[in-house]
Amino acid sequence: SSPGGSSSCNSLWSGGIAWDHSLPRRAMGQTAKDAAAAVGHGPRGFIQSDEAEPHAQRRAEILKKHPEVKHLFGYEWRTKYMVAATVLLQVGMAWLTLNWTWPSFIATIYVVGATANHSLFLAIHELSHFLGARTAAQNKLIAM
Repeated sequence: SSPGGSSSCNSLWSGGIAWDHSLPRRAMGQTAKDAAAAVGHGPRGFIQSDEAEPHAQRRAEILKKHPEVKHLFGYEWRTKYMVAATVLLQVGMAWLTLNWTWPSFIATIYVVGATANHSLFLAIHELSHFLGARTAAQNKLIAM
């Protein structure tokens, strides 16, 4: 048994939707079995939840306790520049390392490549919440 408890359904929650995985996981404070029993199964094995979206609920709680942080909410205008710079870094490093020895190449891709990849992953996450530009279309364009 794992910290999430054992389950025959084994689901992992993401944004109110769960999908099947081989390891038991926790689902919004419940074991996957309890969560699966509480909500219906959708197409392709997804579990659809009628619970409130957790980000909006958390935002309301934070604003209630700390209204002074409201000015920190909203999109980050620098995201598009950081994404472009990171992609240029990756393309530049690909060209720069063409003739490097294997040990130097592996060390570089491990440090620079993994860091750049993680940075882009975080940017895509923020863009999926429409926090990189004013409109949804602009966020989608940057994410591409």
